[in-house]
Amino acid sequence: MQSAISVGNILFVAFADTRPNEPGRQCTGGGGRPEPVGMTLGSGPTLPQAAADHLVTLVAQAAQAPTATVHLLDGEQLRLVGAYGLPSHRMNSASVPVSSTLDGLVISRGVPVVISDVLADDRVPATTPACAAGERAYLGYPIRDGAVAGVCAALDYQPRRWQPEHLTVVGQGAQACTALVGEQHSAARADDVQRLLAALLDNLRTGVAACDAAGWLIFSNKANQDLNGELPDHIDLRAWTRQQLAQTPAATLPPAVGPLQRALAGERLHEAEITVERRQQRPSMLLADAQPITNADSESLGAVVTLQDVTQRHTATVLKDCELTIRRLLSGSDTSPGDELLREVIATIGRILDWAATEFWTIDEVGNVLHRHLWWTDKRKLLPPGLPDRLDHGQGMPGRAWQTSEAVWATDLHTDADARAQSLDWGLLRSAVTVPVPIGSVTRGVLACYSAYTEHRDDVRTAVMTGIAAHIGQFVERRRGWDLTTELGHSRDEYIALVGHEIRTPLTSILSYTALMIDDPDLPAADRVEMLQVMNRNTGRLQIIIDKLLDIAGLQSGHVTVESRRTDLSAIVQTAAATIRTRFADNDVTFDIDVPDEAILWGDERRLIQVVGELLTNAADSADDGSHITATVTTDGPATQLTVSNTGQVIPSAERERLFQRFFRTQGAITNAVPGTGLGLSLARTIIEQHGGTITATTDHDPPGTTITVRLPNDRPAARPPEQSRVTTTDVTHDATRHR
Repeated sequence: MQSAISVGNILFVAFADTRPNEPGRQCTGGGGRPEPVGMTLGSGPTLPQAAADHLVTLVAQAAQAPTATVHLLDGEQLRLVGAYGLPSHRMNSASVPVSSTLDGLVISRGVPVVISDVLADDRVPATTPACAAGERAYLGYPIRDGAVAGVCAALDYQPRRWQPEHLTVVGQGAQACTALVGEQHSAARADDVQRLLAALLDNLRTGVAACDAAGWLIFSNKANQDLNGELPDHIDLRAWTRQQLAQTPAATLPPAVGPLQRALAGERLHEAEITVERRQQRPSMLLADAQPITNADSESLGAVVTLQDVTQRHTATVLKDCELTIRRLLSGSDTSPGDELLREVIATIGRILDWAATEFWTIDEVGNVLHRHLWWTDKRKLLPPGLPDRLDHGQGMPGRAWQTSEAVWATDLHTDADARAQSLDWGLLRSAVTVPVPIGSVTRGVLACYSAYTEHRDDVRTAVMTGIAAHIGQFVERRRGWDLTTELGHSRDEYIALVGHEIRTPLTSILSYTALMIDDPDLPAADRVEMLQVMNRNTGRLQIIIDKLLDIAGLQSGHVTVESRRTDLSAIVQTAAATIRTRFADNDVTFDIDVPDEAILWGDERRLIQVVGELLTNAADSADDGSHITATVTTDGPATQLTVSNTGQVIPSAERERLFQRFFRTQGAITNAVPGTGLGLSLARTIIEQHGGTITATTDHDPPGTTITVRLPNDRPAARPPEQSRVTTTDVTHDATRHR
């Protein structure tokens, strides 16, 4: 019988039975009612296996056909997903090419295909595999999922006329398959959306977690797991919290737990700050947003929390605040003592930036070493005992920062080579950073910060710390300029006083006696001799003042230079002391000279004799009866140190800071009419600085007295421009040690 549906010239065969055909055998139907056979689903459109098997059973029985199949399109293949009446040895043919099946005709045309007799239908070639499979009748309907996605078919092994009710049954079976395929696609798309959403949330830098109304954790993305550490999946948060606190009352709960529980109770949180403490790590700052999840009827479905790590942003804000605070401190009054301001600065850096300890190192230009000038520690006092107060160029972390003029980080103080050059045991301190303090383009100090946390190099913190160090350098340079300006003002005032007293008084005597001698030619010889002696004394006094002024001006301007050669400071001190002993032999003052056999350095012997003579003379002039004057020479590494002390006289700190200014005389010297011009110590300072050294004054109280300390480099000094002459007001080493 000719089918009402045109099938064209291409033969498509659906294999329903692969039992081998005996030679000469005609296509015959298979007997019996075999059980349905379930097939594995493919990668294309899918159907539930149990549903497909149940469906083909119903189709076969309703259509009164021995076999029924459901094939789904999988690329260029048809995959068998449900079958009834198919022998077990046909399982290996679950997937066949579309072009070799009658189902392929249904797929290509998109309409049902009805064939009553494969052998009698001129559309089916004699070599068709359908005949070889024993098939004689075929009824197939398309399964749709937008386009044709498969075929639901009934097969018979003998010719038959398909009745309208058979067409209806198979058509309804195809419609049922269409509905199932659509449902599976919707479920697959939902799964894809869920996987996409989970992947999207996992790639967020914001932590997200959710729990249901019973408090069970149902979702946590990767960022949330990173922020919360080991947070078990599928747990009752409230029961778990009680368990954790019962085991460890002081336990720190993961940061997501608290906000989730508060949201479950109906609370809404917006940017609540959470500080997360971790062992040996800086605390993290998180912002939490949490809220309950409800349906349209306001019934609780659960809660959700988001956690954002704002540690870097918080750190940047703190760094900026610290830099502004330091700038404000250092731009204050120039009349405040410099060391007090610097001590407050390094303490502020430690407190605001949460360092365990901070240090300020200065460069001793005489010995070419770093000296630990000031330091601060928090209440834990974690700086290890026995840290060196001096470091060579390139030694330790501060020395490395000095050498490289760059910030130096140590992640682990216990293994870092530079850190171990300072101490082999840093105790609870973990990391550090040292930053050079520049004045212009030259490093003049080092800022060191130590941490109890494991720190890593941070470009932002490095930049801010470098900026803070630059502010400190600018302050030191500004204070130095202020000291020079102040000295200049004092020098001008003292110079006017000197002209009014030290110069005018001897000139008045000279002029008066000269006038008397001119007006009275018959003046007795004895009176004339006495007047000439007074004139000679005053002329000599004027000569001393002028010589010292010219020496100071010439040395500072560069018109007069020191002539350095190999010199023995011990011999110079002994020679000067012998002269001073003779000069003050009538005074009740004892001298104690403690020098090594040799103290060789590079210097101008004549000028150094001037310095030692000035220091010993100044000590003897200021000494009370019974005073003891001591001169000591020691070698201190690359430098040689001379100290001259006297007992009895205590110089107030305000006067001590001006002691080396030109024309300055202490109130005690003025009150006690101690002879002098106020130029001796100023000349001594100028000579020492031209040698590349330093001269400082300190006051002792037990026993009371004053000590002048001179430090000179042992090596040949480099040429020093006049403008680099320094004003030194305090003994850094002494003061730092005293405050230690």
